[in-house]
Amino acid sequence: MSSTTFPLIVLLLALVVTRPLEERRWRAGRLSDRAATWLVVGRIPVLALGFGLIVGLPPLELVLLVAVAAAAAFLLQPVARGRLLAVKARDRSS
Repeated sequence: MSSTTFPLIVLLLALVVTRPLEERRWRAGRLSDRAATWLVVGRIPVLALGFGLIVGLPPLELVLLVAVAAAAAFLLQPVARGRLLAVKARDRSS
């Protein structure tokens, strides 16, 4: 097992464990749709940054990786927001 395995597992677990907490706050109305959307897509750049730091990427590669991940988050934001609004509408109709 390499020296980066444990930190990567911790990073992934942190991102997975916090999602249900955010979802409960969103469903209770304590978190806006916009904030919930950004928390969902914001995991992409956070994961990229954490991965890059853990594996020891050179600074330029790290910046490039995070920039690509941030661009992906911005592109996926409308999709994630649409899915959250669909869930909210389905919950209201039930």
